[in-house]
Amino acid sequence: MYYLIFFIFTVATCHAAVEFSGRVRNFSLELLHYTQLETEGHVVISPFGIWSLMTGVALGATGNSRAQLSRTFLLPSNQNAIINGYQNLTRTVLETKTPGVQLTTKNFVFIDKGFHVFDAFKRTLTSDFAAKIIELDFKDSTTAARIANTAIEDSGATVSNVLRSDDFGTARMILTNVISFKGLWSSPFNVSETNVEPFYDENKKQIGQVKMMYQRATLPYSNIQALNATVMQLTYGGDNKYSMLVILPYPKIKVTEVYKKFTMITLKDILERLENDTKEYGLDEVDLKLPRFKISTNVVLNKPLNSMGVFDIFSPKLASFEKITKEEIFISAIVHKADIEVTESGTVASAASSAYIVDRISTPAFEANRPFIYFVMEKETTTVIFSGIYSKPSVF
Repeated sequence: MYYLIFFIFTVATCHAAVEFSGRVRNFSLELLHYTQLETEGHVVISPFGIWSLMTGVALGATGNSRAQLSRTFLLPSNQNAIINGYQNLTRTVLETKTPGVQLTTKNFVFIDKGFHVFDAFKRTLTSDFAAKIIELDFKDSTTAARIANTAIEDSGATVSNVLRSDDFGTARMILTNVISFKGLWSSPFNVSETNVEPFYDENKKQIGQVKMMYQRATLPYSNIQALNATVMQLTYGGDNKYSMLVILPYPKIKVTEVYKKFTMITLKDILERLENDTKEYGLDEVDLKLPRFKISTNVVLNKPLNSMGVFDIFSPKLASFEKITKEEIFISAIVHKADIEVTESGTVASAASSAYIVDRISTPAFEANRPFIYFVMEKETTTVIFSGIYSKPSVF
C-alpha cells in the first residue's frame, strides 16, 4: 500500500561556498518563471527555502526520483558534497552581522506514530539539516496540528497556524521549512513623502493605484540595454550584505520579455555591472519611486516542478524513497506559502554575458509605476532568499 508524504513549505513574512550557491541561483530563476505562470504573474516565493527543503528530500530519494531531483536542483552526485555544500552555504547566508537584518530558517519533521523512518535518514535530518523531529498521532489531526504549530511558533518563527488539521489526514510524514527575513533599509524612505499614485501596465494604461514611496538618494543604478530594463539596488542594514534588486522593464516591454533575458544574463552579471558602474561613474543621486506593497502567495509547486523535470516523486507507481523507509511512499503535494511586505522602513519577510550599460544622465529617475521583478539577496553568494513579480497594484 502506498502512503502519502505531504510536504508543506511555509515562508514567514519578509516586513557555502560561493561555488555551491550558483546551484541555488540558477534554480531560483527557473522556479520563479514557472511559478508565476501559476499565479498570473503576481507572486513571491523563497527559492532558498524551497531549495533547502528539497535538498533534504533528495537525500532520501533513490533511482530516477533522486536523479530528477539532482538535475532540477543542480545537486552534486556525492551525498557528502551535498551536505557540506548545504551547510557552508546556509552558514554564509544566515550569518547576519548587522542589527538592521534578521534572518532565520527552521526545519521540522512531523512523523505519524507507527510510521517507521530509517535511523540513518533521521540522523541526516537532525545533524546535517538541523531539523527537529516530532512524532505525532496523525489520526487525531486537530491535536497534531495544534502541537505542530506550537512547536513552530516556539522556535521563534514569525508565523502562526502554518499547518491545518486537514494536512494530517492522509500524510505519514510532513517536512516543513520556515524562513523569516526582516530588513531595514540602509537608506529608508520618508513616510511623509509617500503618496497615492497611478500604477500602469507596460503600455501606460492605468490598472490601479499604489502608495508610492519616494526618496532622492545615492544608490547603485544601471541602465542595461541587453536586459531591456533599468536596475536599482537597495541595501539593508549597515554592512551591505543583503539587498533588494529591483528590475524595471523599459516602457512597452513586458516582464516576461525581460525574464527571458536571464538565459543570457545572470544575477551575478547584474551585480557586477552595478559594482563596475559605481566604480566608473560614482554614486549619483537617483530619484527613486517604489510602491509600498504586500504580496501573499499560496501555490502548489507540483506543476512548476514538473515543468522543471521532477515527475517520479509525485507518482505512487514511480516514487522511490528507499533511504527514508521500507514502506512505499510518494509525495502528494508541495505547498508553498509566502508573504512579503515592503514599506518605508524596509522589507519584512542569484563566458560573460553581453550586458551593455548606457551612460548615466544627471539625476536619473527610477519610477517603478509599472510591473517589475524583485530579488531579496545575500550578496556575497548571490543567493536569492525571496523573489517575485509585482504586477497587480493595490493601496497598501
